Amino acid sequence: MSAANRSGCTAPEAWFSCVGLPLAPSDRAEIEALIRDDALLARVEIGVVGQWHEAGEIIRAADRDSAWWDHEEEERERLWQCAAERYGEDELSTRLRAITDALADAVHDAAAAAAARAGVVDPALIRAASGAALMAAHQQALCELAGEGGTHYFTRKFALFAGGRWPLGHHRGRYVVF
Repeated sequence: MSAANRSGCTAPEAWFSCVGLPLAPSDRAEIEALIRDDALLARVEIGVVGQWHEAGEIIRAADRDSAWWDHEEEERERLWQCAAERYGEDELSTRLRAITDALADAVHDAAAAAAARAGVVDPALIRAASGAALMAAHQQALCELAGEGGTHYFTRKFALFAGGRWPLGHHRGRYVVF
């Protein structure tokens, strides 16, 4: 069962609601499927962080090592090309912008609320969390518009966000989730 199905909704208010909690068996199964289906991740372990400051450390480390970002960006560009062939550049841009614009405030509020529950008031970290969630929504929508989805990495990543987690990505031989 995907994280989105487990939570019963994909409303942005549910996003970040499980950060810091131990992984449920359904979370672990979703992450294992995500790892198994991506060639770069096939041999990595699952890593879990339990605190906002740990997530911040991973984000700052990712700024110094962009290999994971580059990997995701290459796949996003491939999907963009596929979707642009179907819809055209302008229509594709309009559709993707509408999706992220519709979610932006609610996703930011969900990240801020989750951080506040943990006593965190770091606006940069909250922006990073909401930005990552909006990127996941963009990537997942791009998958659908390109005619892919289902078990695609971006679809699984989006499901983790929708189920209350924050997938932080590949870091030091682990796929890290908060």
